[in-house]
Amino acid sequence: MGNCFGFSSAASPDPPSLSLPVSAPPAKKQRKEQPFVIDQVGTLRNQASTHHDKVVQFAKRSQEAYQKGEKKEAHTLSEEKKSWQKKQDDANRRAAKLILEPQKWQTSGEIDLHGLYLDEAMDATLEFLKHWSKKASSRETVLIITGAGNHSDNNKAVIRPKVEELLQEQCLEYEAVHGNGAFRVTLKPRQ
Repeated sequence: MGNCFGFSSAASPDPPSLSLPVSAPPAKKQRKEQPFVIDQVGTLRNQASTHHDKVVQFAKRSQEAYQKGEKKEAHTLSEEKKSWQKKQDDANRRAAKLILEPQKWQTSGEIDLHGLYLDEAMDATLEFLKHWSKKASSRETVLIITGAGNHSDNNKAVIRPKVEELLQEQCLEYEAVHGNGAFRVTLKPRQ
């Protein structure tokens, strides 16, 4: 059981890496555990990865031009970088939407964060908790499925520890369930 003082019955994992790698879509075997990560999500993530490569390319070229004193060219390249960044962000935003929309978390009291990047998962978790805290009288607990990190680099959870940290910051009572792949959260803050 966790609480706002940071105590938890589950062993605390090491802090996650802050880098958010862009990876290929999960194997079909993984999709059983990640039912909302459909092929179209993988396609969008791949597009975002390609766009990211362009962001890096134009950023490097812009810096080189600036260092050569070609400020106008540097500015043009910087604007091109921003254009590719917008395309990358848009592809990732659409992928996250494809994962979250079919879940009906506003009525089910359950959200599955599989397939989301860390910032997307944290935004979704905050929105989920805000939504359900307003409805605490109609439901005592909610479920946040984070995954245990089995599909992360080096099998090290990235989202789970950050969600647990958020629950502690919000002084919410919770317990790890489903083999440490989810949190059952009591909606009313601890007094």
